Formats: sequence, C-alpha cells, structure tokens
Amino acid sequence: MPGISRRVTRVRKRATRWRPRGGLAVALAVIAPVIVLAAVAVPRTPSLAAMVTPAAATSVAAPAAVPGPPAGWSTVFSDDFNGTAGTGVDSQWMYDTGPGSNFGTGEIETMTNSTSNVHLDGNGNLDLTAQGSGSSWTSGRVQTTTANVGAPAGGELEVTASIQQPTGGLGYWPAFWMLGPGQWPENGEIDIMEDVNSLSEVAGTIHCGTDPGGPCNETNGIGSGLRACSGCQSGFHTYTMILNRTNTSNESITFYLDGAQYFSVSESQVGTATWQAAYDHNLSILLDLAMGGGFPNGVCNCTTPTSATTSGGTMSTAYVAP
Repeated sequence: MPGISRRVTRVRKRATRWRPRGGLAVALAVIAPVIVLAAVAVPRTPSLAAMVTPAAATSVAAPAAVPGPPAGWSTVFSDDFNGTAGTGVDSQWMYDTGPGSNFGTGEIETMTNSTSNVHLDGNGNLDLTAQGSGSSWTSGRVQTTTANVGAPAGGELEVTASIQQPTGGLGYWPAFWMLGPGQWPENGEIDIMEDVNSLSEVAGTIHCGTDPGGPCNETNGIGSGLRACSGCQSGFHTYTMILNRTNTSNESITFYLDGAQYFSVSESQVGTATWQAAYDHNLSILLDLAMGGGFPNGVCNCTTPTSATTSGGTMSTAYVAP
C-alpha cells in the first residue's frame, strides 16, 4: 500500500508501500504447485492474455458463500466471514493495531481491535469501519497470521476478494493487499485493490526492489493508476490478482476487476533478482481501511480527512480466497 496507488486462496495443480507495514518474520512454507484464488464472483475466463479496460461495474449483492474453485484449481485458504454479528475476526487473522503514523504512509487514524472498528455483520461479511472527526479517527486493519500463500515454481496463485468499498468522502483509503515477510520493499508487496476519497475507482500496484527509486520506482511502485470502478461503493465487486510463474523466464502479476484484466507487470520490467526476492515466496494477506495520508492527499491536492468527511464509512468483505 506504500505506492500512490494499495481472500479465498486457491492453487492450480500444474506441472507446474510506500507503505511498509512491518512484514512477518516467519519461515516460508513450500506448497505444491497450485493457484491461490481469493473471492471470485465471476468465472475465470479461458484466456486472460489480452489487457482490457474493465467494463462498467454494476452493483451486486454480497455473495452467500465462497465460490468453489474452477476446474484444475485447488482452494488452499478461504474465509467467508460467517459468524455472530458484532464479533471479531477468527484465529486465521491478527489485528494490526496502533497509530497510522507507524506505517510510513502519512495516514492519521489509530488502528484498533475494537468491534466498533472491526466486526462481522452477521450476514457473512467482515466490516472495517472508520469513526471520528477532525484529526482524531479510529479504524481497522487485519492480516493473516502467517505468510500463508504463494505461487509454486511453475504454477500460479490467484488471490481474490469480494468487497464493497466505503463511502464517506475525502480521506478514506481502503485496501486489499499482500505483504512479504522481511524487508520492505525488497521482499514484496502486491496491492490488489486501493481507492481513495470515495472516488469509485481502483488501482493495482506492485512494490519491490529498493527505496527510494530502484527498478520498482519506489516509493510509488509500479501501478495501474486509479481506474474507473463504477458502482464499487454501492455493491460488492471482485478484485483479483494472479501471480503466474508458468513462464519461468518471465513471471508476471496481473490485476482484474470483476474478471476483466486491466493491468499487468512482468519480471522483465524489474529484473530477475529483484522479482525473485519479492515474489518467489509466500506472502500474507491484509484488509485495511486507512484515513488520510499521502495517497488521498496527493489525489485531491488537499489535507484529508476534511470537515466534510463523514464518520462511519465501512469497507465490507464477503470473502477472501487465495
């Protein structure tokens, strides 16, 4: 999420930030060649090679459950956020708490483990809610307890979530992203969904290499920039990343909105050593609703949140599946 841009996990069996969030110091698990899928609401098309502009999104209701994996894929992690209304996340997740100033992005909220900021809604959704006014805000950020998903050598990883973005105006910064353990940005970050200021937009970004500068243009990263995401505050839409390691000489990361590809980055753009250090290992998954900071401020050329920003904006996630 460091760049000015920001979970059902499935694996396919094949022969197969500027937001340094403080990665996890854990050993990386090796998994069989598989693809991790996260919250997919539409079938994956046979070919995702051609880059296309996302079609205008239409408002949709939250899905009832995590979709099953397509043929040839295996689900290796998922959460459909079923549970009693008002309760917190389960043991697959941990809370990242503390002042937003700790994250290096300029955001101004304090992240808490309070159910007023992070709770299940009782209808199969996880709600992250920002509350406050002026410069005093609280919100929520959760992360898988380990770096638990990665693309195997010769295989693919797909991570998807079904999310309704928050309303509320200037300063809101929702994100669905992945973070490598160890050093940032060397050990990788993938921002699958970011929007700011309730703009009904989306950006996909990668972070790697060195900061500042380097092959990934840190601290901005390499990203799509904000793209239209019509209806993304009024309904649930799927945000997907596929890390493809089937071409061992030129791996890639591709971003999709509701199944339509809109941006891709390849290993050849940053160099083999940089790419391998960033993405040839497991990463953790995060859901995050920040307030203020460099990205929303830079987009509006103002200081956010403002007196017109409304409290209570909520990022709702129906499922995540790598």
